[in-house]
Amino acid sequence: MDLTKLTAKEFGRIVKLLRRKESLEKKLTQVERSVAKVVGAGASFVARRAKRIASGRGRRGRPPGRRGRPAGRRSTGRKFGRRGGLRKVVLAQLQRAGVSGLKIKDLARKMNIQRQRLDTWFYQNVKKIRGLKKIGPGHYHLRK
Repeated sequence: MDLTKLTAKEFGRIVKLLRRKESLEKKLTQVERSVAKVVGAGASFVARRAKRIASGRGRRGRPPGRRGRPAGRRSTGRKFGRRGGLRKVVLAQLQRAGVSGLKIKDLARKMNIQRQRLDTWFYQNVKKIRGLKKIGPGHYHLRK
């Protein structure tokens, strides 16, 4: 748009729009103040969060450039690397538990491995191992 070729009508329209814009900005600041009064400190948190999302820094997850496991988390893989290693550990835990047996959920927590892995192991081995019995849903014991 060439400013030297503006007509009086167009100029008046631009001035009118600018005044309207200023009045809307004033109303917006008043609304923001009233929201801040009602919500209190939470409003500033929401505003900061919105700003972070708008800037693109609000993404969750591991920051780019960092690799590996998050700190404080133990590894669950390769504990029983040898063939049959999980079997020895599970049977030892079941013998220690005695007649009352163990639930898969508790055993997984003790051994720090995934529950699904133990579910699969028990499903495959309940018929193979003599004395291993299911006594309830997800609850097994080893007869002597």
